[in-house]
Amino acid sequence: MSICLTIAAFMTKRPTIAERVAGLVRRMDGTPLCDECIADRLDLSSIAQASVVTSSASGTGGFERLRGPCGLCGEPGPVIRYNG
Repeated sequence: MSICLTIAAFMTKRPTIAERVAGLVRRMDGTPLCDECIADRLDLSSIAQASVVTSSASGTGGFERLRGPCGLCGEPGPVIRYNG
C-alpha cells in the first residue's frame, strides 16, 4: 500500500458517535444536555445512540450524568454535562 493511500484513508476517517457526542458536550461548557437534544444536534438516527454513549461516559473523564433540566430544551430528565 502506498503512503498516499494510507494518508488519504487516515484523513477521511469519520469521528465515531462517541467522539461526536463527547465533543458536543465539551463545547457546551458545562451546560447539561438531554439525549434527545444531543441526537438532534448531531443528526443521529435515534436517541438510543446518544443514550448509550452518555450512559457509558457518566463518571469518566469529567462527564457527569444527573437529573435536571436540559440547557437547550428545558425538559427535566437525565442529562449529561462536562465538568472538566
